[in-house]
Amino acid sequence: MSIHTLSAPAVSRPPPLNYHPRLDWREIVLRRETMLIVVLATVVVAVSIVSHGGFWNRVNIDSFLVSSAITAVPAAGMTLVILNGGIDVSIGSMLGLISATGGLMFAAGWSAALVVPVFLLTGLALGWINGLLVLAGRIPPVVATLGTLSVFRMGVFLMMGSSWITAIPPGLTRFFVSTHVGPLPVASVLALAVTGAMAVFLRYHREGRRLYAIGNNDEAARLVGIPVRRLRWATYMVLGVCVGLGALMQLGQTPIVQTTSGTGFELNVIAAVVLGGTELSGGRGGMLGTVLGTLVVALINDAIVLMHIQPFWSGVVLGFVILVAIGVNESRRAGKAMS
Repeated sequence: MSIHTLSAPAVSRPPPLNYHPRLDWREIVLRRETMLIVVLATVVVAVSIVSHGGFWNRVNIDSFLVSSAITAVPAAGMTLVILNGGIDVSIGSMLGLISATGGLMFAAGWSAALVVPVFLLTGLALGWINGLLVLAGRIPPVVATLGTLSVFRMGVFLMMGSSWITAIPPGLTRFFVSTHVGPLPVASVLALAVTGAMAVFLRYHREGRRLYAIGNNDEAARLVGIPVRRLRWATYMVLGVCVGLGALMQLGQTPIVQTTSGTGFELNVIAAVVLGGTELSGGRGGMLGTVLGTLVVALINDAIVLMHIQPFWSGVVLGFVILVAIGVNESRRAGKAMS
């Protein structure tokens, strides 16, 4: 029998005082967030030149910031949903139905103190319905929310017919758009608070880390005791509340409800999330990327207005952005798998 001598465990020595870790500049440059900041700076310069400085007009800056906030809050909720492997394509119709419900209450003379919670509770209920279909009905998320996209839009038509609602209290505009905290409209401050809270949740809270685990492998997550169904259902409800807050902000910016309100809104939100690096297959992504993606999407929409380009080009550009972002994500994943 051979005798093996156990060697002493290696003792890690502290680094010398003059040791400085080398920065991997190549990794920093190739990070998604760095590339988005470069894209933002490039587009801002291009738009400033083409619009002869019109981009920096105070009214345009406020409009850009509020538009960014209207997209950022639902995009934060959508990031949670996509991180755990789901998706919700019904949020445009959801925003329209929430706006119609609240708008009719405003038109009937209800006070803002009573109607504002209805926006959030209606969003919560619609998110609960989507979660019910996906998790209890076991319908694939895209199929289930495509169905509710049509049902919610039909609800808007049934509630409003062909009429418009213009009885929106001017206090919404004063609060979300006209009132500033420092240089930022209140809508932007709220968006920063929501996205910041969710970033902390994803990074430091146990349930936030579990969303990544579910997105990577839901079966493994279930086997280690993570309540997969409960967490997934909760993310759809959080997204619904975020859409409710987004609907309030949008009525502050555009105080009118039409049957087409919210049409195509899901494209803005999904483009912001995917462009920010959150993978549609789940398990990878974060809130900083979503915020930067939101700014890029809002900037594209603002540039189209400033350049007097037909509005339908916005949808074309955002669809192209989604395809490019997915292509980049897939090529990165393939590169990592091969390395």
